[in-house]
Amino acid sequence: MRDTPRVVAVVVAAVAQVVGSPLGAALAGRSVGDVSDGDRSLVTPTGWAFSIWGVIFAGSLAWAVYQALPSQRGREVHRRTGWPLAIAFAGNAVWEVVYPQGGVWQYVAQVLIFGITAAAAVAYVRLQTVPAGGLARALPRATAGLLLGWLTVASVANVGSTGVALGISPDTLAAQAWAVAALVTVAGVAAAVLLGSHVAAGPFAAAVIWGLLGIAAAEGPRQVAVAAVCAAAVVLVALAGRALTRTDRSALLVG
Repeated sequence: MRDTPRVVAVVVAAVAQVVGSPLGAALAGRSVGDVSDGDRSLVTPTGWAFSIWGVIFAGSLAWAVYQALPSQRGREVHRRTGWPLAIAFAGNAVWEVVYPQGGVWQYVAQVLIFGITAAAAVAYVRLQTVPAGGLARALPRATAGLLLGWLTVASVANVGSTGVALGISPDTLAAQAWAVAALVTVAGVAAAVLLGSHVAAGPFAAAVIWGLLGIAAAEGPRQVAVAAVCAAAVVLVALAGRALTRTDRSALLVG
């Protein structure tokens, strides 16, 4: 019975983050994408990059259902990762409702995304040391890796959008310098995570690279696009370097 609250929380939170976006759009009369386009910064990915949420949502739902099976509820991998991922899923659902409201709620959403990223990071770190096999290995690892990887980019994109909402013009040299510095930071953080990873580094790197290439394709200044591509290259090199030092490359690259 002690596993029941966690199991239910994961299922409810996974479903909530799927319905959060349409609910937020219905309440605000505009979608997350509408607000993002209105406050587009130099580090806002182009529209197609956000399709990664479909993969993350699918993985979240699949894992939520799997960990709820009677045979799975007591497994250590689910116990160790369940609450952090439930918090991340629930936080994302709240963010999806809050962000489209605009005004002061957009700044609340900024705080939320840092909390969501922290929760996803806790799950990712815990997965590094918990042995598992089969779907209990693949589902939480791939889901946590993709989620944390995307949030690594999305956190910076959210800061940029908040800056634009505050009246900071993205057309200045200072904005370009900040964008390049932010992309260098993303590359450094992602490389550090990869070099310290034992599992799920592949999904994490794929999501970061996807987001960085989305920024490069967003028709911003050339300096920013070049910085985004270079950042993606750094992440790829870090993943390759880590893979060379691991004997169990399937766990590292797949989950």
